[in-house]
Amino acid sequence: MGDLREQILRQELQKEIEKARKLEKLGKHDEAGKHYMKASAIYRRIAYNAPRARSEEMFDIASQYENLGTTIRKGGEIEKAREFAPDVYEKAINSLIITQKPETGWDDIGGLKEAKRVIKEAIILPFIHDKPPFIHSPRTILLYGPPGTGKTLLAKASSSTLNATFFEARISALLSKYFGESGKLVSALFDKARKEQPSLVFIDELDSIAVARSGSMNEATRRVLGEFLTQIEGFNTKKGEKVLIMGATNKPWDLDDAIVSRFQRKIYVPLPDEKARKGIFRIHLEGADASGIDLNELVKKTEGFSGRDIASVCQEAINSMVREQNPDLEELTSRQVEKYTLKYRALKPGDFEGALEKIRPAVSPQGIKKYEEWGKEFGG
Repeated sequence: MGDLREQILRQELQKEIEKARKLEKLGKHDEAGKHYMKASAIYRRIAYNAPRARSEEMFDIASQYENLGTTIRKGGEIEKAREFAPDVYEKAINSLIITQKPETGWDDIGGLKEAKRVIKEAIILPFIHDKPPFIHSPRTILLYGPPGTGKTLLAKASSSTLNATFFEARISALLSKYFGESGKLVSALFDKARKEQPSLVFIDELDSIAVARSGSMNEATRRVLGEFLTQIEGFNTKKGEKVLIMGATNKPWDLDDAIVSRFQRKIYVPLPDEKARKGIFRIHLEGADASGIDLNELVKKTEGFSGRDIASVCQEAINSMVREQNPDLEELTSRQVEKYTLKYRALKPGDFEGALEKIRPAVSPQGIKKYEEWGKEFGG
């Protein structure tokens, strides 16, 4: 039962992080901070039961989320510290940068065989010193495709392969109203990546900052984009550093031409095919008793679903079973939670029927064609 309990906790952790990021993006920093604090608490609960080798790093990441929650909630106070306490301001800047050594491996990602092959080649070449001078390796990679297809997981698996520190550049933090010097935060991010190399900087939702430049772009966004362009250009020209930059976007056609040209390799991350969908179901049902479930039938019913959509279907099916078996779960106090033994049963087809009524694919066939057309024009 331990595997299922951890799986449920990790699902709750992801929910809290996603809520925090959405609220942060909307400028609701106090509410976002509360969800980051909740994420930190859940991370600690998972860490308590993890092997010692993993738990120490997990506790460290939990502390990072706690610091992040505190920082963005006290943004006004920290902004004032820039004048009379520069060290406090610098620490606040650094607390907005989450670093970790990802546990995600290639086997944790269902399908995407071609994307994995291309990425593996791209990330390994820069770290091979003994190669002829005419072989050049890309240091900047753009992952594009429908939402929920595994772009973040691919970046984390790449980082894990290289045993590199993973830096996630959160656009909402870079454009935070609390930190007027957004360019300074971008610079701090890349400086820290250089110090921690080998490292991988992952810039998610790139389209939210690198949209085609026009008169409507505000000055803060323009500064951040300019600093990004400068930093990426620097990494493309320096040979000795073991730092890779990966960007991800769901809307590649909205990107500024200058940012597209900075990425040496563009890789399309498509929706999963039948074989991949079956693999994704197996990954997300690991630890649960799904012996009575016809995976082939589920695969047919989820054509056009992304990996994230399938993960949501599995999550909803499991949560439905847990709610049925533990009707008083939400009434437990914090003290009761740690001693509580979760009741469960084998998953039934009905659990998935209910889940499929709630979860629908996020991308239309017309949307897929748009990605393919962009790929033909710009590569990948």
